Order: sequence, then C-alpha cells, then structure tokens
Amino acid sequence: MGISLITELPFGFTVFCLLVGAGYSYLLYRKEQLMKDLPKWQSRLIAGARFTLVSLLCFLLLGPMLRVVSREVEKPIVVLALDASKSIVNRKDSSEIIAKYKAGIEKVASGLGSDYEVKLLSFGDHVRDNFDFNFADKETDFSGLYRDLDAKFANRNVGAIVIASDGLYNEGSNPVYGPDRLKVPVYTIALGDTTIRKDIVISKVNANKMAFLGNNFPMEVWVDARQAAAASLTLSVSEDSARLFTRAISVSGNNFHTSVPLFLDAKKKGIHHYVVSITQLEGEVTYTNNIRDVFVEVVENKQKILIVSAAPNPDESALKNAIEMSPNYEVSIIAPADFTGRINDFSLAILHGLPSQRADASNLIEKFKAARIPMWFILSANTTVSDFNNIRAGIQIADNRGSLNEMQAVPAGNFSLFNVSDDLLKQIDEWPPLKGPFGVYSSNGNAYSLFNQKIGAVVTKQPLLSFADADGVKYAVLGGEGLWKWRLADFSSNGSHDRSNELISKIVQYLSAKENRSPFRVIVKNSFKENEPLVFDAELYNQSEQPVNDPEAHLTIYNSKGDQFPYVFSRIENTYSLNVGQFPVGNYKYKAEVKLGDKLYAQQGEFSVNALQLETSNTVADHQLLYALSQKSGAISILPGDEDKLIDALKTREDLKPVSFTHKKLEDLVNLPWVFFLMMLLLSIEWFIRKRAGAY
Repeated sequence: MGISLITELPFGFTVFCLLVGAGYSYLLYRKEQLMKDLPKWQSRLIAGARFTLVSLLCFLLLGPMLRVVSREVEKPIVVLALDASKSIVNRKDSSEIIAKYKAGIEKVASGLGSDYEVKLLSFGDHVRDNFDFNFADKETDFSGLYRDLDAKFANRNVGAIVIASDGLYNEGSNPVYGPDRLKVPVYTIALGDTTIRKDIVISKVNANKMAFLGNNFPMEVWVDARQAAAASLTLSVSEDSARLFTRAISVSGNNFHTSVPLFLDAKKKGIHHYVVSITQLEGEVTYTNNIRDVFVEVVENKQKILIVSAAPNPDESALKNAIEMSPNYEVSIIAPADFTGRINDFSLAILHGLPSQRADASNLIEKFKAARIPMWFILSANTTVSDFNNIRAGIQIADNRGSLNEMQAVPAGNFSLFNVSDDLLKQIDEWPPLKGPFGVYSSNGNAYSLFNQKIGAVVTKQPLLSFADADGVKYAVLGGEGLWKWRLADFSSNGSHDRSNELISKIVQYLSAKENRSPFRVIVKNSFKENEPLVFDAELYNQSEQPVNDPEAHLTIYNSKGDQFPYVFSRIENTYSLNVGQFPVGNYKYKAEVKLGDKLYAQQGEFSVNALQLETSNTVADHQLLYALSQKSGAISILPGDEDKLIDALKTREDLKPVSFTHKKLEDLVNLPWVFFLMMLLLSIEWFIRKRAGAY
C-alpha cells in the first residue's frame, strides 16, 4: 500500500501556509505577559500549537487530498457445477451411484487446495449455491447456468469451469455453443450410463394446450423401444376411469421409434387431464417414462385479432407469430381499404402507422370506438401526429416536426395493470431502439406507462408504451416501430423469443380480455409446471374505483379429491399477492373471498399443475456432447474415477494464476476525522495551559 499527498494548488504554496502560521503565532504571543510567567516549555508549547493550527487551516485551503494506492491479489477461481437433475440417477442402483459421484466430485473440490478459490454450484431447472446430491430437478438448463456464471463472475479471475453432468438437456440452447462468451476452459465429468438397456419410453406427446368446444383435436404420441425386439405393446389414452383410445404396437428391432397420431373430442369446457400410458415390460431400466400426463383446456371459441397497417412492415409478422403462439388467438392482417368484415367479430385492433395520410383509416377507427373494440396504436413514420392526438388515446405528442427519433425502452416503475417477468425488465433496455415520431410525449392522468423513453444516454419521463381507458375503450400506445428487432435481440441473447413473446402476449391479453367489473378480481395462470410455484394476485376496488387492501382476503384451493387448502393473501402496496409454493400434478379449483363493508365478494376458477417428465424420456447419457464441449474450449472430459487426472490438468495450466489488482483512492484531507480531532487537540492544549495560568 502506498500513500501520497497531493493538492489542487501548487504544493509550493505550503511555504506561505507556514509563514502565515508563524506570523500569527508571533504577533499573538510576542509581547504577552503570559509568556514571561510560564515555564519556557509551556510557552513554546502553546505558541507551537497556535502555529500548527493556523498553518493547518491555511493548508486545508489548498484542497489537499490523500492518494491511497493498494494492491489486491485474487486467486484463480475454479467453478464446480453439478447437474442435479433427475436423469442422473434414473436407475435402480441410484443410492450407490450417488455415493460414488459425491465422493469423486468432493475429491476435486478438496484436491485443488488453497491455491484456488473454489465455487460450488448446482444446476437443473435453476442454479443454486453448493452441491445438491438429491438429483431431484425436473429440467436441465445449461443456458441458465451460463447466464448465472456470467452474472456472478463477470470481471472476476475465473480460470476454469468444471461441469459434472450426463450431457442430457431439455431446456435452453445447445450447451456446446453457450459458454463462448465466458472465455474460459470448460472441463467436464461425464456422469450417467451410456449403456443402452431395455426401456419402453413415451418420449414425447404433442398436443395443443387449448382446444375448442365441439371440435376434435389432434394428439401425437412418440414411442421409443430399446432392447425390446419383437415385444407387443399397447398404447392407451384415458381420462379419469374412461379409456378413450387404444392402439397395439409391434416392436421391430432393438432401436425402435414410432409415432401414433390420434384425435380426441372436446365435449366439455374446462381443464381435462389425459393419461397416456404404454405397456410395462419386465426388466426395464425404469417405469417412470411409461406414462405421461397431458392437460388440455377446452374453451368456447378463439378470439380474433386484427392488424391494420398503413404500409407493409416486418412488425406485422413479428406480432402475428408472437400472438398465435397461443391457440386462443387468430390474427388477420389487412390494409384499411380492404376491410370488409364485421367490427364486432374482433376482440382487439392493432393499428400500425395509423392514422395516416397514406392510408385513410378514420372511418374504421371511429367504428372501433363506437363498438368499444380495444385499440393498440404503434406509431411509425407513416403516422400523422395531429390526427393521432385527436383520438385522445391517453398520449399527446407536442412539438412534432415531421422527423423521427430513436427511443430505447426503460421500465417506468409502479405499473400495476399486469405483471411482466424480471428477466424482461432487466433486458429491455439492452434491446435495439424503436423509431417513432419526434416530439414531446405526455400522458393524461388516466394513462399507465410500462416503459419510458431513453433517448441516447438520457432516460426521460416520456412514455414509450402506455395504456389508457377512455369512454369505455381500452387503448395502448407504443411510441415507435421495430418490434421485429426486439424479437431478434431476444433470440440472440437467450436462444428463444420467450421474453418478447411474453411482452406482446401480455399486452394482447390485457387489451382483449373481457372487462371484469367486479370490485374483487383474481389474476392467476390456468397452467403451471410441477416445479413452478403457484402465484395468485388479486385486486379490490372501493366505490370510488380506488384500489384498497384493508380487509383480509382468503383463498381456498380444492384438489380433485375435494381436499381443501386454505390461505390468506399478503398485502403488497394496494393489492394482494399469494405464493403457495409447488403443488402435485393434477387439476385444481380455487375460490377467493373478501368482505368489503357489509358485502362479500368471491371469485372462482380452476388451474392445472402439469407433470414435467423430460428427465425420464432419455436414460442414455450423452458423453459425446460433454466431450465436444470440453474440446471446443481446450479442456478435457473425464469419467468418474479419473478425478486425479482432472486435478493435475487444472494445476498444470499456466493461465490459472493469481491476478493482482491496483486500487487507487482519493480522499479530501478535510473529510478525515483525525484532522478534526488534531485541530481540537491543539486548541484544547492551548486553552488548558492559558486557563491554568489565569489568562483568558
């Protein structure tokens, strides 16, 4: 550590500070009688104290600062990540396997010694600290591991990553192409068994999550049979105790694959639980993959969404693809002049670049208003700003000069109309800017902003995406075009369109939803994964339509057997929220109640918890993937039992070395406590001696 003193003014001015201190002390004490009465050492002490104090005060006027240079040495970090998913132990001798794996991985952790900083992680459907040898996760997501490593160890001295896994993944992108941005060698410990054993597997079931009442809907079942040549199997689909479909399958060969298409009838509204099963043969490695649970919600009809554009644009396809990810919606794209349908057939109109002088849509917009069809305006270069302002959709644009501006999105905060994921909020400001009309954007008192505009490096309070309700019509306004760029950025960062699809679908769901005018409203998904917590949100409004949460709200969940699970909502700001954790696979109903004044309000609904059987669909480890992952980064892959080889490989790497960091810190001398106490000490010494001598 090095400490030096610097000043804002030339350091030579210190001489003048000493002269001022000496002059002040000399003028004060040169003729004072006190100096003659005191012992010489005391007279010199008080004169010196005065000299030092005045000189120090003058010196502080020079703006002196302490520059502290410290050096920190960081050991090389080795991350050990254990795949804690269920596929690792999909065998009958699982306890013996767990003990073997545990001993080997802990040997690597302890064998690196004190020269390395070892970080232990487990991953599967989520990432957590330390090793988890329960192997109970229902999904394997390498991409989630890479994102967590990037977030936790960015700009750290990470020397190597060691991943212990069977190479099987069922979430995220291909692991081989994920760790490039980490720029560190990835060593792998190849767990699991590559031996192909007798196993009958329902590897995949394709079925829509939603069907429509009165129709029949398709289902496709994929069956794999390994080491079971000449076996006779029976595939069946059942609901409750009723068998709806059966098919005999004859296995030919030891590596047999087939798909069975079938159709089922949607006779009744609600969530239906179908059980797909296949014959169990003696000697199979596991029976857990011989059965699959499938949940299908039967609804009355599709909602129609209309996209009307002033001119063809890539946003149309982006919107259509995102919206039609849900089978509950059907999208039509037209030009304003081509519309000949019935207004009331549509649940939502998305107006891109309208109103516009290029394409007259004024009559169409008025018809939507009259029919109270929700409208989502996406502003573009084609938008006529003055005509848009006349619609009064919750946003006004002033000082428009006919030019365009690029606007990035940043979360506005305090948005309560619907929830969006934290991942989306964290990434939205990294997506490309939208391009829309230049001007000053302002919202009326009834508008709610989800995102504000970031122009260049300046974060503004101007709304980019806002929602309003005027004269019984719901509006959304997006200040610029370029949603297709957001989808590309989402896929580039995450390997999927999940976050951009989430944003578009949440907007469409909110706008197209039939208005619930009940003072008590419950918001919950109708389908959950079995490893996903059940989260319920609720809102309560008083007679002035103000959100309140003073009264206690209750929720009761009912399973298919009629068992009851009562809960009480938590109060968060002006709303209610409840996380009841994970529930077993099955169909459930719920009833929420709250009493406001002398009135009791209730909301009822149903939801399903879907089984995750991804980890049981493949019982053969993929060591080739692990080998490719290690080879690509210049590392090695080992089998359990070769841990010493891995430890030696890590210790002999020349790039796994400590890194020295230099930290520089500047601090104003006047802010240091010891300077204050020093001046107080000098004053106290002088005062005490003068007081004792009888001087004032």
